[in-house]
Amino acid sequence: MSRRRKFHLYLTIVTFSTGFLVATSFETNKLTRKERMNDQLFQQETQLNDRILAEKEQNRHLENQLLDLQRQVGKVEEAMAERKSEAAETLSQLDAARMLAGVVAVQGPGIVITMQDSQNAANSADIANYIVHEQDVRLVVNELRAAGAEAISINGQRVVSNSEIRCIGPTIIVNGIKSAAPFVVTAIGNPDTLDSALNLPGGVLHSLQDFVQISVAKKERVELPAFVGDAKTKHS
Repeated sequence: MSRRRKFHLYLTIVTFSTGFLVATSFETNKLTRKERMNDQLFQQETQLNDRILAEKEQNRHLENQLLDLQRQVGKVEEAMAERKSEAAETLSQLDAARMLAGVVAVQGPGIVITMQDSQNAANSADIANYIVHEQDVRLVVNELRAAGAEAISINGQRVVSNSEIRCIGPTIIVNGIKSAAPFVVTAIGNPDTLDSALNLPGGVLHSLQDFVQISVAKKERVELPAFVGDAKTKHS
């Protein structure tokens, strides 16, 4: 083999080897870069998973806090509702007490009883038997109270627990205020119940109708004024 051929052979071998080494190096670098990229992706994925787990744990913690707050709010709302109910009941009782005490004006269904002297009074030998007396008005008021009347007035004067009905001549005094016939007794309550109580056989109206004029009217709405005066003072 001549030198030239040997040289070409060596050159070919060197060139091939060099190409092989270059190709191998390229592939090795490529694989190395790929491995690095895979490592980075793995690290990033691991970090992302860690963040997801941390976020889930934080969310669970926040959900527990929310549930706890909701329970606390529920307890507060229950307490407020209970207090509101108690306050409403107390206010209702207070309103009822005020109405019974007569310190506030009231309105509602009821009846109106008008009592007048008999037309025969002037021609009677004993006029006193045919005019309205305080005991007649008192009988009507007591019957209304027994029948469940919630409030009563006489000629615009509110009747309270210590009100007295007194007679001076042909006039009647209620709460220190004098008024003459006709005497109008107004009561709040169930109109049918109050009317039935007054019209019982042998009752108040039957015992008075032969001596004085009495009329009863059931009303869907009547108004009674508040008591004016000192509720602690008993009229005498």
